[in-house]
Amino acid sequence: MKDVQNAGQISKEELKEWLLNIHEKYYIEFKKANELPNSFWESYSSFSNTSGGVIILGVVEGEVQNEIIGVGNPEKTLTSLWDQLSNVNKVSYRNVDNQDVNTYVIDGKTIIIIWVKEAAENMKPVYIGNKLENSWIRTGDGDRRATKEELAAFMRNAQPGQDNLAADNFTIDDLDWDSVITYKERVSKRFPKKRYIEMDNEKFLNEIGACYKDRNTGELKIKRGTLLFLGKCNSIKEIFPHFHLDFFNRRGDNPRWSDRVSDDEPSDYEMNLYNFYNIVFDKIRVLLQESFVLDNEQKRLPLSDFDETIRECLVNCLAHADYVQGYPSVKVDVYDGWFCFINPGKMLISTQQFFLGGDSRPRNETIMKLFRLLGVSERQGFGGPLIYKTAMQNDCRRPEIQTDMERTELKLWNIDLVDSYPNLAGDEKSILRFIVKSSQAQSVNAIKNTLNMTEYRVRNSIKTLEENGLIRKIGNGPSTKYTIEMESVEFWTQIQMAMDFLKKHMC
Repeated sequence: MKDVQNAGQISKEELKEWLLNIHEKYYIEFKKANELPNSFWESYSSFSNTSGGVIILGVVEGEVQNEIIGVGNPEKTLTSLWDQLSNVNKVSYRNVDNQDVNTYVIDGKTIIIIWVKEAAENMKPVYIGNKLENSWIRTGDGDRRATKEELAAFMRNAQPGQDNLAADNFTIDDLDWDSVITYKERVSKRFPKKRYIEMDNEKFLNEIGACYKDRNTGELKIKRGTLLFLGKCNSIKEIFPHFHLDFFNRRGDNPRWSDRVSDDEPSDYEMNLYNFYNIVFDKIRVLLQESFVLDNEQKRLPLSDFDETIRECLVNCLAHADYVQGYPSVKVDVYDGWFCFINPGKMLISTQQFFLGGDSRPRNETIMKLFRLLGVSERQGFGGPLIYKTAMQNDCRRPEIQTDMERTELKLWNIDLVDSYPNLAGDEKSILRFIVKSSQAQSVNAIKNTLNMTEYRVRNSIKTLEENGLIRKIGNGPSTKYTIEMESVEFWTQIQMAMDFLKKHMC
């Protein structure tokens, strides 16, 4: 467990060392346990509602080193655990199976390690005591009770596609006709046999499912997603008062920004999702044409592969946003060498599944469909693998995605890992690049001999890289080596591999 990347090498001694030295954090919780403590359920709820985690019974956290004290009555603790997991009056959802609970004896003391998976969105919030308000979430290194706003967000996440609902009391006059006309022209070119261009705007919108007629009254109903996508900005804000879109070009030495697109600044266009997408994507494409990489012959090549990747990131940002929550606002930032896409609301699949692909769960079905008709989005859910693949093919720093109840943030680089840390000195960059390229841990001697550096320079640079969380030490004494720190998309997969190994190889 000390080194979750090398799960196959974990021994009981390594487990002991890991338990003594790991500290409580976002995915780790220690519990002192003579029997099953009541506080276990708060952590169970919070891990289920957030990103999963490990609850360790029988270990007490210390300032320098933890203490393995063992579980006082392990048999009774396990019986109580299974009894209460099966009691709907105790907990709303059972999120632990037999293979997720394991007992280990270390120095004659029994510890119990319980892997709590993240619950599916349609099962959240997981609450205790048969009371919805007893829902907990994980923040930092502790559990806290979910707020009313967070409970409401859980409900929205459990039932996505609410942009399919009618925008009551709004009419076709609340749409921006310039947006509708240009959108119809683009869709018509993709589907000429549908003869959309010959239809009036109302019939076109009805044909593509952007609006519908009430079967009882015959009244034309505009969908909420259609209003967001093609509506007038002031009309959008009547239903979604926190609606806000921002794009900033922060490249160069400008202390603020050199270019901005926003719904709260004067514009020739109604700043709905359709126009924001078109304007921002065109601006980013121009910026990408100014970005270059060097091949082996030192010829400058345009980084054109990123066009499709940027498009996917931008569509995901706009189509998966929780516009009811509205905070933080949708924001796209362009920096020297990297891009940042932020939208309100939690991503409805795990970060691992996002990069694996094959599972598409859009929060806003209508918005996603309107993007698909433009040919800029696919339903198969392979946008994540495309983003990751493009980065790998261009030797760029790997994309990073973080998501929680409040926001989803995706960072994308078009420079390599080493150059993405501009504050590193020359020696530090050389050592980091060597470790990255070698794809395995390296000793001080190997670094010194390969890069023709003195041991003093190597150790000073390694210290800085460790302090910045870019590399970490493996082993001690003469066997000490250094590898890349990998708190990334692979992290939970590695944790689960480690847990699986422990289950199979320890008694």
